[in-house]
Amino acid sequence: MYIIIAGIGRIGYTLGKSLSERYDVVLIDINKKICDKVAKEIDALVINGDCTKTKTLEDAGIDDADIYIAVTGKDEVNLISCLLAKKYYGVEKTISRISEIEYKDIFERLGVDIVISPELIAAHYIEKLIERPGVLDLTIIGRGEAEIIELIIPEDSEVANKKIKELKKPEDYLIIAVYEGNNLKIPSGETVLKPGDRVLVLVKKDKSEIIRRMFRGEK
Repeated sequence: MYIIIAGIGRIGYTLGKSLSERYDVVLIDINKKICDKVAKEIDALVINGDCTKTKTLEDAGIDDADIYIAVTGKDEVNLISCLLAKKYYGVEKTISRISEIEYKDIFERLGVDIVISPELIAAHYIEKLIERPGVLDLTIIGRGEAEIIELIIPEDSEVANKKIKELKKPEDYLIIAVYEGNNLKIPSGETVLKPGDRVLVLVKKDKSEIIRRMFRGEK
């Protein structure tokens, strides 16, 4: 897969470093000093240029790109470059960061495939943690239809000392990992859940409160 990332701020740098381990990645930034620094740190092609210019995009190999990601600090730059990638060069998937939440609908209407607001994601994350006392960690996946929650099983939990296959309503959730101390196990139906175990549970959003209470022994 060939991925172009425009903007080498914190998000662009982290994303580029991670994706470059698995895919062909090109990074673009208008700041030459940043480009020179990152070129020594990440195994990817780094281009110093303006991502709203066709020459820069072509130098980055836009004709071969499968995904174009714009995460500069300017919404207008992200929008223009995504539209160029999508409408002019035919890139299959475009992803844009936005700073102003109210722009989300506009970006989507204009054809940007995925629009992400770090501020909105953070706000939703904090809100969920407030609403889920006892949850160690939570990840929202898909379009919000499901969540991955992390819990520690207490002594009085109704799931304690039971095999996974003995638990009720398995269609509403899936136990995807069990930690016994620092040891990670991919569970099966025969796995016994013991007090003190830390578990990761994939759960439908509308059932998350019920499942949380079931695992934590709350009425």
